[in-house]
Amino acid sequence: MLRSRSSICCVAVVALALNSGVVDADDWLGFRGDGRSFAPEAKTPAEFDAESGKNIAWRVATTGRGIGGPLVIGDQVIVTGCGGEDERDLYVESYSVADGTLQWSRPMRATGRPFTHPTSSNASPTPASDGERIFALFSSCDLVCYDLQGHLVWYRALAIDRPKTGNDISMSSSPVVVGGVVVVQLENQGDSFAAGIDAESGEILWSNARNASSNWSSPQPVQTEDGITAVAMHNGRGVELVDVKTGKVLKRFDVSGDGTASSTFASPYIIVPGQSTTAIRLSAAETVGEDAVATIQWQSNKLRPQRCSPVASNDRIYMGRGSTLMAGSISDGSILWQARLGKLSNVWATPVMTATGIYIVGSDGKVIVVEDQGDKGEVIGESELGESVLASPAVSGDALYFRSERGLIKVAG
Repeated sequence: MLRSRSSICCVAVVALALNSGVVDADDWLGFRGDGRSFAPEAKTPAEFDAESGKNIAWRVATTGRGIGGPLVIGDQVIVTGCGGEDERDLYVESYSVADGTLQWSRPMRATGRPFTHPTSSNASPTPASDGERIFALFSSCDLVCYDLQGHLVWYRALAIDRPKTGNDISMSSSPVVVGGVVVVQLENQGDSFAAGIDAESGEILWSNARNASSNWSSPQPVQTEDGITAVAMHNGRGVELVDVKTGKVLKRFDVSGDGTASSTFASPYIIVPGQSTTAIRLSAAETVGEDAVATIQWQSNKLRPQRCSPVASNDRIYMGRGSTLMAGSISDGSILWQARLGKLSNVWATPVMTATGIYIVGSDGKVIVVEDQGDKGEVIGESELGESVLASPAVSGDALYFRSERGLIKVAG
């Protein structure tokens, strides 16, 4: 059970405040940034165009192909890629925020199963960072840690001890780092497991067996005020809150979670997508020493996403379903409005929200921007990146960073 001395303050941070005091507020350190895909201070352009160059600060080709999202750490943008025979050649690369210049590139060779569906990639998970190190996981279950200068810190071939881990579509779950622990969730029809790895040394701290079925959702960090650090993990059979230090299951809910979309945390709610979206509320114990309460607040079979993870602002949750964007209340799950997006090709990338609006990215590179006007959502921008994009974008300052399959694009006014 979750414990609390007096109250629980749940903070959705992948790495920023949990591990390092040197993290910049503009850093984007993992899949969906802080876990909400929300950058409320960023004044990003509502319109841009690849052909004319409008609001395109720079664009560069990357080494290899990738569909994992970029990170922004200080003056560098980090991406992963793969290439060569069966995409066995793996890359972690750093590009300059200022002009897109390649700062360093680190190649390695896959040790696990590199095979994926053609629309996916061995470089499908988004890397994670604690502001001091970069943790890159590949579909082949290779996990590598570099410092910010590109020096190898440690490496783990997770499939060596578990050769049956993998599937032919891809292992797309992204790692998270919280409380000094890197957590991976590797679920498939073979050897399914989750593990916690010490961020500094690479030592495996714990490993838990998971259900033997394909699942591409990523773990979601949660932290309590009294020092308990946990991750929420879900699959089709349930949702678990797991202590990142020990791997102990703190709480379990028998609700079905989506196999593609990941949970989102907006204090005090964990929003779990599935056939019905479930909101789990974390609240304080009434007296010192009692168990903290984690209860289901609401469920909705109407407010649910398709493929993409939910986006959360301070009081609203946004769900993308193909060419429709829905806004709902975090507190009760009611639908507040729905906006039609026109013809938008397959959407795999989780949208991102800034002070300008919500950016929804089609796989063909078309981007629609919707402004939440309170009682309705209004399309305020339609743009073209000119390249295939399956990765969720990063936000830093007033700029957007898009990872296309074979390149990196900075959008800024």
